[in-house]
Amino acid sequence: MKEIVIATRGSRLALAQTELVRQSLEKTGVSCKIVTVKTKGDKDRTSALSIIGGNGLFVREVETALLDGKADLAVHSAKDLPVALADGLTVPCVMKAADSRDCLVTVKGKPLGENPVIGTGSARRKAQARQLFPSASFKEIRGNVDTRLKKLLDGEYDGIILAKAGLDRLKSDLSSFDVRVFFLEEMLPAACQGIIAVECRNDDEKVLPLLAKINDEESFRRFSAERYMLTLLDADCKEAVGVHSEIDGDTITVTALYEEKKATASGRVNDYQAVCRNASEEINEQK
Repeated sequence: MKEIVIATRGSRLALAQTELVRQSLEKTGVSCKIVTVKTKGDKDRTSALSIIGGNGLFVREVETALLDGKADLAVHSAKDLPVALADGLTVPCVMKAADSRDCLVTVKGKPLGENPVIGTGSARRKAQARQLFPSASFKEIRGNVDTRLKKLLDGEYDGIILAKAGLDRLKSDLSSFDVRVFFLEEMLPAACQGIIAVECRNDDEKVLPLLAKINDEESFRRFSAERYMLTLLDADCKEAVGVHSEIDGDTITVTALYEEKKATASGRVNDYQAVCRNASEEINEQK
């Protein structure tokens, strides 16, 4: 087959994630080329995500490269994917999930203090962090991981909240920082956090079989369940929404957060939609 063209954002984390996909494909004998695309979220690095719109903010221009035939695949952080993909596209493959948890990063040896300023633009993180740090105030933060760490060192924040998966995949130098990894009970992650999604055209008969070879089945089941849970919650980026699933044998457990409401349900993996509906109904009963 001809060289596969993979579209991605140009950030260091996006490229690190795309490299994992490229390596997996090349192990099957496929040659790959990576092209970078600037998304709306990349072009505006200062405005709050809630202002410029979070739905597809880091995705739509990459999807356009697929639809225009400029790329065969697109690689995304799965948590950035909107509930509805562009018409004609599908996600048939995800890579093995990384650690989905969030963490608080502070300057080494410098505690938060009595009234700390914590950097995060996420409604989900703010809502849960308020329970953990009642005296804290929250300040918007944008930029890639390295930029955010520099802002922390420069004293713009007393702490920042980041995804552990991003720090791990970047192999970030954290020698100047203390890192507190939150328990899932303390801070529920975004749906599909830590999962890399691979998107393609839904009628591409050459690419679909290639992706089937590198798909991680358990991670894909979690991806499907957490995405379905998002559709039931029917929320936008301005609302505090978290979803996490765990698979143990043929059992899946799904936990969902909607604002201050939280619910957990379990059942058979193959019945994940019913499990998600049970959790959604429990949240609705709390409203």
